[in-house]
Amino acid sequence: MKGQFRKYIPAVLAGLSVILLAAVAACGGGGQPGAGPEQSAAGSATATAGGGNGGNGGAAREGGGGTSQEVVAAAQVFLESLSEEQRAEAVYAFDDPKRSNWSNLPAEMSRRNGVRFGDLDAAQQAAMHDFLMAALSAKGYDMVMGVVGAEDVLGEALWARVLRWSSDNYFLAFFGEPAPESAWGWQFGGHHLGVNVSVVGGRSYLSPTFVGIDPAVYERDGVTVMPLAAEAAAGRALLQGLEGAAQQAATLDISPVAAGEVLTGAGKDGVIPELAGSKAGDWTAEQRQGLLDTIGLWVTMLPEESAQLRLAEIAADLEETYFAWNGAVDGSGPMYYRIQGPTLIIEFSREADLTAEGGHYHSVYRNPLNEYGAKSAGGGG
Repeated sequence: MKGQFRKYIPAVLAGLSVILLAAVAACGGGGQPGAGPEQSAAGSATATAGGGNGGNGGAAREGGGGTSQEVVAAAQVFLESLSEEQRAEAVYAFDDPKRSNWSNLPAEMSRRNGVRFGDLDAAQQAAMHDFLMAALSAKGYDMVMGVVGAEDVLGEALWARVLRWSSDNYFLAFFGEPAPESAWGWQFGGHHLGVNVSVVGGRSYLSPTFVGIDPAVYERDGVTVMPLAAEAAAGRALLQGLEGAAQQAATLDISPVAAGEVLTGAGKDGVIPELAGSKAGDWTAEQRQGLLDTIGLWVTMLPEESAQLRLAEIAADLEETYFAWNGAVDGSGPMYYRIQGPTLIIEFSREADLTAEGGHYHSVYRNPLNEYGAKSAGGGG
């Protein structure tokens, strides 16, 4: 068994006996697997993802990110394509407690909100992609689709097929009715992915959002796909760009990085780690710009206007922002870094060294003062 799959052995063993019985029943006893959710339908998310991977080895989709009116229109088109029963699954109140029900676990291990991609017909699937392309930047859409595509690589293992792991197992939900003057939000997620966006006054807010991937590198249609490579390289460059006391202050034992964990991921709403690391106020202007550029790798998942507004807010507090690193200075082996300021938490973790089999990344972006758009919807900034 390849190394990239070993981490899932406990979860597999825990549920394997029950799922095997279901799989045998689905096969009709003839020993030949029948068509099921584990087999990606033609035109699934991975097919659309083939055009790019966030600028890390493929041709990025042109354009990217619609105006606030286009985002609303795309959301409405998707919702109008659904049956009455599907729409009831897809739409919740803006402040529904289920909004915090997101996870980075496989969908078979943690049920998501919303409608499942694999349960939609071809026209509905196309409408879902049209919405995601409008609601995210080109980089954001390509990153998300790169994560979705990795699920089919994991799904090539026999046990993963039995567990029905597939790029079909990603879900889209709306919180509030998409309208130009309304506060509303959307959630898209599945294994290694939990994107939470709130839209208030036409502006999009990205918090909390989890983006991970396993394998970190894979081939699709002759193209190397590695959606989080830039984020890994940027953290390493930040550390190596510091000198003397600043680098020493940044390098701390702050996380169990060998487990590939982050401290503020799924189920950790309201958790604010203790400030640690090197303070950007002690850095040079060039070093601070590198920090802002790194932060931008997450923020620019949003359409340009919303992303630039958020970057301006972060830049205003940049001197009060801290960078902390755990791992080898050369970036080899397990690594973890955290960027934390008055309105910002970013964590990035790699479970182990990058290998030919891929690797395993986790990352999370949060604005702890505006989770799920609550402050903005209430009239705050």
